[in-house]
Amino acid sequence: MRISIVGMFVKDLEGAKQFFMDYFGAQEHAVYEEDNGFKSYILKFDEGPKLELMTKPEIVDQKKDPNRTGFVHICIKVDSREKLDEITEKFRAGGYEILYEPATVGGKETRAITFEDNILEVSA
Repeated sequence: MRISIVGMFVKDLEGAKQFFMDYFGAQEHAVYEEDNGFKSYILKFDEGPKLELMTKPEIVDQKKDPNRTGFVHICIKVDSREKLDEITEKFRAGGYEILYEPATVGGKETRAITFEDNILEVSA
């Protein structure tokens, strides 16, 4: 067994889609639309599960505490430390809050609060 798709509701569907395409090279795999206003994009990466970004008119976007219960972050694995450093700098330039960066000894992750208060971890 394996995880096939991770779903995430967002208010700004187009912005979220563009974020994953710009930062991680995601590609649009499928689009779903329903008469009630629901719309989703399924994005694929080089390997691993797909990401489904979804929205609907009644979606609520409340402030999210990083110490909340439930699903907390998505970790995206990149091919090299150089790519990790590049994405970390893009987060910084984009004004995203960096929670922590790779340690000089042993650490291989950057964690940041990104669009709509979602936490993303990037690992080399």
